[in-house]
Amino acid sequence: MDKRINIHLNRRMQTLGLSSQPQPTDNLFKRLFWSAIESQYDVDLIGQQGFWVCTVVAVLSLGMMTLLHMPLTGLFTAVVFFLGGCGVRQRSVAAAGLVFALYLTNLVGGLVLGSFGNPLIQLIVLMLLFANVRATVLSRRWMAQPVDTIDQELPERSMETVTDKFANGLPALLWAKSRYAFFPLAGVLLLLSIAGVVLMEKQALIRTATPAGATKTLDVGPSN
Repeated sequence: MDKRINIHLNRRMQTLGLSSQPQPTDNLFKRLFWSAIESQYDVDLIGQQGFWVCTVVAVLSLGMMTLLHMPLTGLFTAVVFFLGGCGVRQRSVAAAGLVFALYLTNLVGGLVLGSFGNPLIQLIVLMLLFANVRATVLSRRWMAQPVDTIDQELPERSMETVTDKFANGLPALLWAKSRYAFFPLAGVLLLLSIAGVVLMEKQALIRTATPAGATKTLDVGPSN
């Protein structure tokens, strides 16, 4: 409890300009794979981080699918991830869970296919997206059952720079209406992704079971 109180006081001091910029106390490994989430301030930082991760995934998906001559698939995937990022920024538990599930499914599909990609980077992205699931769940819990009044106080978002307006203002503007399109689109993409992974796994098993040089011999001799 003391730790939570100290953190809350520090957040207020930072808002009033009475404290220097906070420095992360966790080591790099912990910040990437299990970030400390102890206040709404932490939730907001992780939500902003999640929005940028989803945006990057959307842009890369569009670029890669276009190079593979599947621009419509790339556009569909990009729209879903970007709208999902808006939902993550707006603390939607469902959006955070769907984005995580979509990326996990795509990662599994890539492993089945043996496709290109850096597994370390993909694992880091996956854990960053999972951090958003944790953060949104904790935020919802604190809002419903606050231990302190600050548990229900959402940090004020900066709108000073272009990137601030993009990451802090645009999600709030889009998510109010785009969520009604996001959930059906994300559900369809997730089902298609799962079906694709299952199909690729079956094809891989068939190729494994069939010897590479196996040929079928036909009897062309005269019949009696």
